[in-house]
Amino acid sequence: MVFSQLYVRLVNALLVLGLTLLGTSLFAQESIVPERRLSISQNMDFPGKDLQPLFETTYKNCQMSCLGDAGCTAFTFNFKSNACFPKSDVSEKIPFEGANSAQVFDTDPAVLARQDARLKTLKFLSSRYLNEARSQAVNLARNYITNQWSADQLIEASRRARTEGRTLDAMKFMGATLNLTDAADNWAEMARLALEVKPKDNAEKRRMQQIATSASINSYMRGDNPAILVSALNVLAQGVEKRGNGRTAISVLRLAQSIQPRLETQEALDRVVSLYGFRLAEHSINNNAAAPRVCVAFSEYLVKAGVDYGDYVRLPSSGLVVESDENQVCISGVKHGERYRFTFRAGLPADSGEKLMKSVDLNVYIKDRDPSARFVGRAYVLPKGEAAAIPIVTVNLSEVDLKIFKVGERNLVRSVQNRLFGNPLAVWEEKNLADTVGAEVWSGTGIVAREVNRDVTTALPVGDAIADFEPGVYVMRARVPGADPYDSTAAAQWFIVTDLGLSTMLGNDGMHVFVRSLNTANAKAGVIVQMVARNNTVLGEAVTDAQGYARFAAGLTRGAAGNSPAMITVRDGDNDFAFLSLTDAAFDLSDRGVEGRLSPPPIDVFLTTDRGAYRVGETVYATTLARDAKAEALEGLPLTAIITRPDGVEFSRELLEDGGAGGRVFAVNLPRSAQRGTWNIGVYSDVDAGALVRQKFLVEDFTPERIDFDLTLKDGPITVDDVPLLSIDARYLYGAPGAGLTVEAETRVMLGLTAIAATVSDGKMNMSARGWNLLRVNLLPMKMASYRLGWLCPIWATPRGPSRCCLWCALAKVRAVRWNARLKRTLPPKASF
Repeated sequence: MVFSQLYVRLVNALLVLGLTLLGTSLFAQESIVPERRLSISQNMDFPGKDLQPLFETTYKNCQMSCLGDAGCTAFTFNFKSNACFPKSDVSEKIPFEGANSAQVFDTDPAVLARQDARLKTLKFLSSRYLNEARSQAVNLARNYITNQWSADQLIEASRRARTEGRTLDAMKFMGATLNLTDAADNWAEMARLALEVKPKDNAEKRRMQQIATSASINSYMRGDNPAILVSALNVLAQGVEKRGNGRTAISVLRLAQSIQPRLETQEALDRVVSLYGFRLAEHSINNNAAAPRVCVAFSEYLVKAGVDYGDYVRLPSSGLVVESDENQVCISGVKHGERYRFTFRAGLPADSGEKLMKSVDLNVYIKDRDPSARFVGRAYVLPKGEAAAIPIVTVNLSEVDLKIFKVGERNLVRSVQNRLFGNPLAVWEEKNLADTVGAEVWSGTGIVAREVNRDVTTALPVGDAIADFEPGVYVMRARVPGADPYDSTAAAQWFIVTDLGLSTMLGNDGMHVFVRSLNTANAKAGVIVQMVARNNTVLGEAVTDAQGYARFAAGLTRGAAGNSPAMITVRDGDNDFAFLSLTDAAFDLSDRGVEGRLSPPPIDVFLTTDRGAYRVGETVYATTLARDAKAEALEGLPLTAIITRPDGVEFSRELLEDGGAGGRVFAVNLPRSAQRGTWNIGVYSDVDAGALVRQKFLVEDFTPERIDFDLTLKDGPITVDDVPLLSIDARYLYGAPGAGLTVEAETRVMLGLTAIAATVSDGKMNMSARGWNLLRVNLLPMKMASYRLGWLCPIWATPRGPSRCCLWCALAKVRAVRWNARLKRTLPPKASF
């Protein structure tokens, strides 16, 4: 008895699982309309007409199993015993506490048949809207309980609730009605009621909007006449607009108008097009550029190519240029101080296919450029003397307000870290520069040349001002006179008053510093050089030799975090000072064709293999060269090669003997069982340390599908009686010899301008003056990579005249065929055919 109960339970469990998976597949597909739906009655029993009952199951599984069984038209689920009783029919309804029953209704086949076509017309909707509509239809019975009410009773209850102002209840009654009717007009009414609900908070507002859009989509999917379809689409347009997708509302209303034009729909369409359609969003005028232009931004991206937008812009004069990019149309060639009127014509297209509905006029005035001042560089080195000058670029100015600050050498690192160096100065940065980092040493006015709306470069003669300055680092600040300092930043120019010219070079052996005089270019000896860290610590100090050269050990350059090098400073007694930042980008010569290579380590090893790809059973030949940092051979250096398989397991290792001049050659024999993939060779001087160099190669089962070969024939003309020797040398493109290939040869003859060819069939020669029929010779596979054969020209009776014989040759092997360029030879006109 116990075994029998266990068996029944196991069968029921498997049945529930199968029907659950079946039901899941029914609702997981892309169709929006479910094939079957439920109408649920709470605390109700449908006695009799039972099919196979399911025990120890869930309410959800009970629903799914009945929906997945075409013979099931109803079910009762007992929550107390977790038992499911599928029904073949409903003969009686009896109240029963603790049980839910449901009837199953099939969807109208006509609705299911046309849903694919309806979905195609909604292609402008995102998948989110469609998924929400599908979920609403599947969960309708659970969310809106029908109980024992009829469809007419529920519709009357919805009408009464709406009249009394209970719109939410009216919407719920209509949802329950749909379990019985599944009617398109009821779906549309549910959508309208959802939009009329006055939500208590934003969460309920979003939920009502989602219900409205989903219900209107379900109405559209089930509608069978234009009036219902248009009504559903109008409600859908309202819903998607309220959900922040006004652009989609345009497509919805256009679809509605295409089905049945209505005045109310057209009015709604005109409104959303004006709000969300393709339109001019804004315009901007770049008047501060030397060549000003006007740009108009549209609400959508423009066509990337194939459209000349100049045809859609009416220009007031010639000489103006129209350019488009992304969502902008820009007009260049305008001039400062002039007024323009542009017309963007109706029909201007967007990338989405939308067009500008009506022409738009744009009146603009290009005002003069705003007064401004800027320096042309980040830093200058100025020699002492009256000739010192700093260039400044001004616009619409005749004078600039100037100040000069001196920066203490111990604050240089902090200035660079705080991004004061080489950048414009805000008000608070200028105050910090004057009170904390440095001190003001000069202020005044700079007189500059002025040309209206043009960049003017003036060399500020600061020689008089800095003649008495001590050597050091200075900052010149320039502002527009009378301008609010809080509205803009001030231009700043860092400069050094010095005679010390600095250059550095970083290598594996340390930091090299070179100091020369800027006036004479002579080396500066006896100059104190310091390397300063990010934390302002002096990492090291050196003194230049007679060549103006100093070096810091490599270890000093390898500090991390705050101890990493940040700056080189030099001081020539109390007379001169200069610095060079190590955190800025070095001067890059790679764009000038002299990129070079990284500085080599003390042991510089080169490793290469003879090929990059191998088959199993082949031999990999590798060559390695050992050199020092000066590219001189390292002889007698013990090196070990370790070969690693693709899975990371060591395959073999070999101690490499020096073959002379630091060179070594070794071989790796790949077994027939070699692992396929990327292998790795590492060369070590100390196997417990890192590899000096690595090289990868590929092991694969492949037969190259491309081959190459050379045809060789003696020079000069041939006669039809000749049998010249043709040489064929074949190889695979990666270098292996091409043995075992089949050779095919074809011969054609050109008499004057007429193609005369010959074919061999059953040992007989056939002539043809139409097309390029030919003499074909099939040969056995080549045993060697080189092959020799005699070339025969077709022989037949024909008038004498200039002729030419052409040969095509091919090598074939398992889908690998490569035709070679043809060989041509002249046949003497006196030759007898």
